[in-house]
Order: sequence, then structure tokens, then C-alpha cells
Amino acid sequence: MTNLSFLFLVANTPWVYALAESLARDFPTHTIRSYDWLNYRRLKPKWPSSNTPLYLQRTMQLLPPGYAGSLGTVFRPYLNAKVKHWCRSLEKESGTTPWVIVPYPFSAPWVRQISSERLIYYNLDEYIYYQPSRKEQILHQEAELVNRAKIILCIAQFQVEALRQRYPHRAESIHHFPLGVVESYLNPEPDKLPEPMTVGYIGNLIERVDWQLVLQVAKTCPEVTFIFIGGLDGFAGDVNEKGWRANRQAVLSLPNVRHINEIPQEQVAQYYWSFAINWMPYDITHPFNQAACPTKVMDGIASGRPMLSTDIPECKLYPEWINVFHSPEEAITIIRQQLSLIATQDAYYKSTQQLKFAVKQTWQARATTLVKCLAQYES
Repeated sequence: MTNLSFLFLVANTPWVYALAESLARDFPTHTIRSYDWLNYRRLKPKWPSSNTPLYLQRTMQLLPPGYAGSLGTVFRPYLNAKVKHWCRSLEKESGTTPWVIVPYPFSAPWVRQISSERLIYYNLDEYIYYQPSRKEQILHQEAELVNRAKIILCIAQFQVEALRQRYPHRAESIHHFPLGVVESYLNPEPDKLPEPMTVGYIGNLIERVDWQLVLQVAKTCPEVTFIFIGGLDGFAGDVNEKGWRANRQAVLSLPNVRHINEIPQEQVAQYYWSFAINWMPYDITHPFNQAACPTKVMDGIASGRPMLSTDIPECKLYPEWINVFHSPEEAITIIRQQLSLIATQDAYYKSTQQLKFAVKQTWQARATTLVKCLAQYES
């Protein structure tokens, strides 16, 4: 194959960066993180790792508030020029025109000068839920990217189907490209027994969790310790709160529930491995959950431990490794059944098979898949 190079715009999420970092092991790659001044001060973002691959270049771009919104037309010429400059630098280094990967619709005006033959739209979510007041603008910008991009990658199968329905003339260019797993999350000791009688969840403890369901399950299983790791702040934007805060407080007050606040990222994998069961009790009516490919899917599978989830579309793609339940009663039955099998030979065998599957889902594997997909477009 001829040389490749990649420019990632607004690679602010760990998973976009993970793909860029994996590609940079073999190809010149420039990843850009963009923040307005206020969010930069608030978030204090850092690059996920200090050791970078040979071919990776990183830029933290700071701009005034409104650069992608109310002041978009003012900053468009500057950002067009920056994208051109980054592309020229990559082309000089690799000898080939770079692929430009755009994860967010608001970036559409910045890449109008980029050939459609080298444009990838990387859909991470149903973006209209981010700012419902800007729904029409978001859909207009997304339509521009979908109609111009050579290929469209969606991390969630739900979004593949939604975009194919919305843009049937581009259906063949829209592909499922699920999140990968960080290699350090692969459990190296599946034979090491977890903490007995534990069911764990890691993530923001917000309204995306079905706290009413959790309350019913935890109260019915006093012999099981339910561990929740994550912060209590935040709100994903569901307009109907449904009393979830009160249900969450009731859950965290139970004697068999343990709450651990946010932990350092480098400790997350060890917690996944320590739980006897990992679960994802998401609210199936929450629009974000329907359209999402949660990081917990592959992270949970990579633990080698039994995993169960509510009926979230993305989880149904992995019936061998994720037990999907449809009611509190079904969850209780599965939890008790799985806990009774933890130390058995059958459980160990399934764990090893689960990890063999997870090894094929690393970010390096995702990068290889993308390179093979792009091969057909290389001269």
C-alpha cells in the first residue's frame, strides 16, 4: 500500500485520540484538540499519555469562546488556513494527501477546501441532543459532512441505521466502526478470582443510569455488594428527570451499596477486573443511551468477567459476552446465577474465550481495519 497520513480535527475525546495514536504507530498523524479559553481553564485538559508513537504530532488549539458558534464566520478563514497548513505539513512528510477525520458537525465549514476524496466523518453520537436549541443548525452541518465525506464511520450501529435512513443515497458509505479497547484494559490474570459477591459499575452516576431499576435489584439482593465508582455531578441532558436523583440517593444509602468517588484513569482497569460481575444498568428510554456506543461495552468485555446490561442497542451486538436483561427480576436471576458460577471451570473457560475476543477489539485492531477500508481508495 502507498503511504498514508491522517489529520484528526477536534480529537478532544479519549477514543478519538486512541484511534489517532494507534494509526501513528505506522503513519504520520497529527491530532488537534480544540478548546475555547473558558473551557480550557475549567477542564484543564491533558493529553492521555506522555509517551507518543514515532509518527504522532499533537496540537492543543486555544480559541476565544464562540469560535465554533456565534463567532464562527469570524474565525472560519483562520481555521481554514490552519487546516490547510496542517495538511501541507503532513503531505510533505508522507508524500501523500492526508485523510482528514472530522468528529463533529460544527467543523464542517473548516474543511470545505478539503477534497471529498480525503474526508472522513467520524460520528460519535446523535449530536442534536447536545444542544436541542441548535438542532436545525447541527443537522445542516452534519448533512454537509455526510454528503461530502468519502466515508462515514459511526461508533454505534444505531447511528449507522439512523444516518442511512436520513441519507439513503449515502447508505453504502456509512459503516459501523465501534469503539476499541485500550490494551492495558485486557485482564492479564483471568484465573485470579475477583472480590466475591460483587457487582460493579464505573462511570458518571447521572440520569443515564436507571436508578429505579438499580434500587429494586439491590434491595432484593442484600447478599450482593453493589459498587458504584464515579462522580455525582453532571447531567446528560434528558429533559425529564423522573426523580432519578432521589432514587440514586436511595440506592447509595443501602447497606449493601458501596460508592467510591472518581478514581485516577490508570486504576480503572483494575477495578473492572476486581468485580465478580460488571453491569451497565442504563435507562433504555434515555436518547443518549439508545444512540451510544458506551466505552463500558468493550472495557467490560476486556475484564474477562461476566457482564450484563439493560436492553441498549449496542449491547445486543455481543450476545456471547453480554447478558441483556429486560426487567429487574431478570437481572436478579442472572446476577445470582453468574455469581454461583464464578469459581467453576466453565466460568474460567468462558473468561478466556471472552478475552480472546477482546484482543481482536483493541484500538490497534481498529486502526488496521480502517487502513484496510481505505486501501480501496488509494491509487
